[in-house]
Amino acid sequence: MERMILIALIGSVTAIQMRAVRREYALLIGAATGIVLLVSGIARFTGLSDWFRRTCETYGVPTELFASILKILGIAYLSEFGVNLAKDAGQQTIAWDLELGGRIMILSSALPAVVTLLETGAALIREVGS
Repeated sequence: MERMILIALIGSVTAIQMRAVRREYALLIGAATGIVLLVSGIARFTGLSDWFRRTCETYGVPTELFASILKILGIAYLSEFGVNLAKDAGQQTIAWDLELGGRIMILSSALPAVVTLLETGAALIREVGS
């Protein structure tokens, strides 16, 4: 974590210094710093992903639900990253459109989990009713 904080600090100070010279370079430095931090975070997520997968297998949770949750988290984080980049560039309309698109993708990715939940609830109701 200390390494990520150091990268963020160096990237921020460099972007602030470059903003006085060329705003475009400051934006590129900010984006590059964000990408490096994102990749570092993803690398640390691998161990957590394995733990979630083992837990799903232990309790009999379908792996499709786990995959849906990971996809939703990925869409949320990546769209938020893109929205912040667009806002930093002064493109509020693009940021809003990207945010809306991310929400629509999250909703469509969550539908299989909702269907599975409804099927499980219906099966429980049938079992209790018989």
